[in-house]
This record gives sequence, C-alpha cells and structure tokens, in this order.
Amino acid sequence: MLKTIMICFLFSLTFIGYSQENHDSRLLEKYSAEELTNLQNTDPEEYKILNHALEVGISIGEIPTEKGKDLVFDGEIDKDPNLQHTYISLGLELIDGRYQYYKFKGTNKMVIVRPKNLITQIK
Repeated sequence: MLKTIMICFLFSLTFIGYSQENHDSRLLEKYSAEELTNLQNTDPEEYKILNHALEVGISIGEIPTEKGKDLVFDGEIDKDPNLQHTYISLGLELIDGRYQYYKFKGTNKMVIVRPKNLITQIK
C-alpha cells in the first residue's frame, strides 16, 4: 500500500515537472508555472491563445504619417521599440473585440495589440 502511494506521488511530481518545463519562458514573466499548468488543464483554448499571442499578438512599426494625427493612442510605453517584445514584456493585456494602439515614448514608433478573439485566426 505504501509502495503504491509512493509510486503515485513520484509519478505526480514527474508529471508536474514535465508540464512546467513545456511552458514558453515568456509566459513565465507574468504567470507562474502552476498557473499555466492549471490553465492548460482547465482552459486549453485560453492557454493556446496566450501562447500564440506571444508570436502574433502585437506589431511594432512606424506611426503612419497620413493617419498619425487621426490615430487615438491608448497610452505611451517607455520601452525601447527596437528590442524584441511580446504583449507581456510591454505590460499589455489582450482585450476581446478591440485593437489597442500605444506610442513608444520619445519615438515615432507604435505598437498595435490585436484583439484577443482574433489571435487564433492569425497564422
């Protein structure tokens, strides 16, 4: 009986450790490994969105001059736009049904955050 309990315990530890190692390290900037494993098990679609958004959730580029004055920014970001970023590294949240626009402070660059509900449709 004790042997069976020990085997189950060791198997559980191995499984938890294996699951934690498979998370993208960029997600670990915001979420704990335990939170990600729980999300992966309870809401795999949400986990898939958060993961895929690391690659396609944002776009960084020049502020369009023809639209620059018409564009309403959601805020300013005080980060270097020339570095690799994700929505997490910029401290941004994904929102359903709405694009977000942020200006990089002191530059002519901006970031576009895509709506959460469109993330899985982007290849």
